[in-house]
Amino acid sequence: MSNPSTVTGGWRYRIAATLLAMAGVIATILVYRHYIGHLHRFHGDKLLYLGMVLVFFTGVFSFVVFGLLETQQRRLAEVNNELQRQRDILQGLWDATGVVASLPDMEGVLQRIVDVSRPLFGAQYAALAVLSEDDPLQIRQFITSGLSDEDREKIGKLPQGRGILGEVIRTKKVLRLSDLATHPASSGFPPYHPEMSSFLGLPLLYRGAIVGHLYLTNKPGGFTAQDEMLGQLFARQASVVIANARLYQGREEWATVQERERIGRELHDGVLQTLYGLNLALDFLLDSELSLSDVGKREMTRITETLSLTMTDIRMYIQSLGSSPVDFQVAVRDMLQRSGGIDDIQLEFRDTEYLSLNPEVIHDLVMSVQEAVSNARRHGRADHIVVGWDGHPDSHFRVWIEDNGQGFNTEGANRENHFGLTNMRRRTEHWHGEIRVTSKPGHGTRVEFHIPKSSDTQIA
Repeated sequence: MSNPSTVTGGWRYRIAATLLAMAGVIATILVYRHYIGHLHRFHGDKLLYLGMVLVFFTGVFSFVVFGLLETQQRRLAEVNNELQRQRDILQGLWDATGVVASLPDMEGVLQRIVDVSRPLFGAQYAALAVLSEDDPLQIRQFITSGLSDEDREKIGKLPQGRGILGEVIRTKKVLRLSDLATHPASSGFPPYHPEMSSFLGLPLLYRGAIVGHLYLTNKPGGFTAQDEMLGQLFARQASVVIANARLYQGREEWATVQERERIGRELHDGVLQTLYGLNLALDFLLDSELSLSDVGKREMTRITETLSLTMTDIRMYIQSLGSSPVDFQVAVRDMLQRSGGIDDIQLEFRDTEYLSLNPEVIHDLVMSVQEAVSNARRHGRADHIVVGWDGHPDSHFRVWIEDNGQGFNTEGANRENHFGLTNMRRRTEHWHGEIRVTSKPGHGTRVEFHIPKSSDTQIA
């Protein structure tokens, strides 16, 4: 739609130009009458009538011609504006392509795409949805532009892929609407969500696979067929950008895995073998006929046990460096067998769910379980130990160790180095968790580790 001030200026220009042309004709007639009119048969009233006719038709002709020129000029301006908009979009495509080289993380790439698309298409809001790899109808990530952090916080959780957004996800086709509310799939907005009317939904396809969906809303006057065509061009380029960013991220992750495996091999073939040889040498000295004092034997036994714990710690660390998930029960059982055997006790496992924790958390939990089991065997004289775990749906995981040993007075449990509680507490608090100890002399001991569920502790 033309600017009102531009339209008013155009009419003024046409009227002024027409009056100027008419004035020119009048001036010509006056000159003709004054100098050479008396020499010809057109003079007097005839000349006056002829002049009036010429002035009238000159005015009409000039008004029409200048109107045509103005219309042509307006059309040229509109074409020029459209070309400028297309140049801006192409520049936006170029900017989006350059994102891969300038931004190291996937979220930065996605944010740049929506930030570029919103002003290019004159939209008030833009969003990009990334779908879950496990469920192609579930939105895993939702990046927005035009909404403040406070607005997003008020709206709450991510869209669930229903309504209009779900329609684009299900059909994998472009959807252009002048009013969202008129579509049959419309399901309204959650509280605090801004009002939206015009809509353009674009699937991002790369080699036939969906990598995301781009949504644009609230363009004044609505989105046009030209917007839809250019939007599809932008969507194709954006899908290439996302695919390349994923490839770059995958290469970085692969390089990280390779480096972790290299460190694991060096620990296993170097440090671990050295400690294993040292442990064998100490065992040989203890079993030899060399005369050692009782204090020396106890000290060497303590060193041997410390080496065994250190070796187990390194083994768990090597396992956590691996790229495959760590089974908690297998890790606990393997650790207990390697750290001194469990043949002389009855060990029972009670689990209600698979612990979906990252390897570093499992490593710290397993080491804490080892500490608790070692305390139960050595200090509590227990012969029956239960290791169990479960989880609250929304808040935390719980791992517990319960024994039938001698127990102890918990009033002194917070003293430094009391039965290794300091190390267990340190490992648990590192993950913002807590340790709870319940014990009574003659009634055994129960140690619980509570780890909150969060993005740091859980596997994504």
